[in-house]
Amino acid sequence: MLDHLRRIVIEGPVGSGKAALAQRLARHLQAAELPDGARNNPFLERFYREPQRYALAMQLACLNQRVTQLQQWHSAMLAGQRMIGNFLFARDRVYASLTLEADELALYDALAARLQAPAQRVDLVIMLQATPSLLRERIARRGLPGESGIDEQYLQRLTDAYGELFHRYDEAPVLIVDTAHFNPVDNDVDFRTLLSRIENMRGRRAFLNLVAS
Repeated sequence: MLDHLRRIVIEGPVGSGKAALAQRLARHLQAAELPDGARNNPFLERFYREPQRYALAMQLACLNQRVTQLQQWHSAMLAGQRMIGNFLFARDRVYASLTLEADELALYDALAARLQAPAQRVDLVIMLQATPSLLRERIARRGLPGESGIDEQYLQRLTDAYGELFHRYDEAPVLIVDTAHFNPVDNDVDFRTLLSRIENMRGRRAFLNLVAS
């Protein structure tokens, strides 16, 4: 199934469920998974405690990690391996713009340009959407260390920034999925609906939005 899609990326704000969906899709398609690894960032917990102090270090560590991951992605592509990821390289600039001061962001951009990361060729992006209140509810439910400080105001800014990113993103087809009443991770019917929608997708942009029954 979906043999024509060799490189799929699941995206969405924190709490949208992208990591869990990437895992399920990778298992179903018998593909290798390349997770974003954000929780392995050595500065993440310090950033949660003191955001202004550790924002730059956290974002630069993530940028360094991304270059390595994109090299892995590129090598897998050359080897003909099927890959599922849960990050777009372009996403990191979104987070940087929300966490860094203007001079720090300028430094981040300069270093990103010098690193010359390999291009992330993608066949399909599945963008998961949810309201800030729903994202906050999911974040609270999973109870990960440090995430209790993420508030709805930040999540609103983040969802707005994602909207801007995908308004202009045209490097791959995008399927935008509203997850308010749709759970392809835990619901088998929803997962099959997602697979069918992907299989029948035509054009560069499509939407999947199921209302509550």
